[in-house]
Amino acid sequence: MTTKSLFLLRHAKAIAGGILVPDIDRTLSDRGVKDAKKLGSKLLKKSLDFDLILTSPSIRTITTAQLVANKLGYKQKYIAVEKRLYGADVQNILSLISKVSKKVDKLMIVGHNPSISTLACHLAGEPIAMPTCALIELIFDIKDWDQVGAIKADKIHLLN
Repeated sequence: MTTKSLFLLRHAKAIAGGILVPDIDRTLSDRGVKDAKKLGSKLLKKSLDFDLILTSPSIRTITTAQLVANKLGYKQKYIAVEKRLYGADVQNILSLISKVSKKVDKLMIVGHNPSISTLACHLAGEPIAMPTCALIELIFDIKDWDQVGAIKADKIHLLN
């Protein structure tokens, strides 16, 4: 059996929305930028890396993914903006995961609540709190990503 690691990252703290700023265009707050960089540094110390990062097309998720990736020295070509992650429910995210190449062993998804928290709870089989910039690793003993969702994670690590 092959091990696959799914990392779910809720975007870092963003500025408040409003009439003049569409939700998708909200940027990270100063605290959000600091938290994302801090998370990247923490992951670097743990020697964690990813084969692929999928991020929602919102400014705050893309920025979170880039700040973490930059701290890791991660090549930007392995960050893919996935339109279907914005406003996605758990089933849509699972559908997206199921189509990831089996060559990818470490997948990170950068998204939004409530879907990221709901997905983490579903795959862990227990309640999981996902505040902004929270990262969880879910480890599965599987060969293909299309098996995720039908089973619970074999191991769970909260990484911050």
